[in-house]
Amino acid sequence: MATEVSQLIGIKTNIGGYFFDAFLKLDHSSKLKITEHPVEEGANIADHAYVEPQSLTIEIGMSDACTGLVDGQFEQKYTRSVSAFDTLKTLQEQRIPLKVHTRLKTYENMLIETITVPDDYMTLYGLRATIGLREIIVAKTNTVTMPNRTSSAPQKTGETQKGTVQPISGTNTKSSSAENKSTLAKGYSLLRGG
Repeated sequence: MATEVSQLIGIKTNIGGYFFDAFLKLDHSSKLKITEHPVEEGANIADHAYVEPQSLTIEIGMSDACTGLVDGQFEQKYTRSVSAFDTLKTLQEQRIPLKVHTRLKTYENMLIETITVPDDYMTLYGLRATIGLREIIVAKTNTVTMPNRTSSAPQKTGETQKGTVQPISGTNTKSSSAENKSTLAKGYSLLRGG
């Protein structure tokens, strides 16, 4: 007997509302990124560390011999295991954030990062898949419109005093054309016999 999805969504482990036959293993991962630079004594440590996006690795199992927990799920292809694999691939390709409910935590905004599926004689009539999910951190921003204020006395820019350029006294300002030649030009002239 199949059950309504809305009755199961908050109590049974699922990925985006899809209920697989077995959830064999779930690995929850939460990591805090801590600065490697020295921190000044007395500084707020929270400014030097942040929580990275959470990740979740789920190993699922599907059997072609079972009936589904929910009517209509995994019936698109010729077997339930192929339908489940196709559903996972579609969810990954659509890149739509998923809600994942587990016994320990409900994750919001998760994307399927990896799908690993062995296909051998052991999985001929079923599916065993490892799904790697990663959280997308969503930030909310606000746009504020500031009133256009005009000053009663607009600022004026002054002129820059440039001064005058004068030659340095005691130096010869005129030089011969031979002194003005570069070393490369002098070398070229010597090679040409000039």
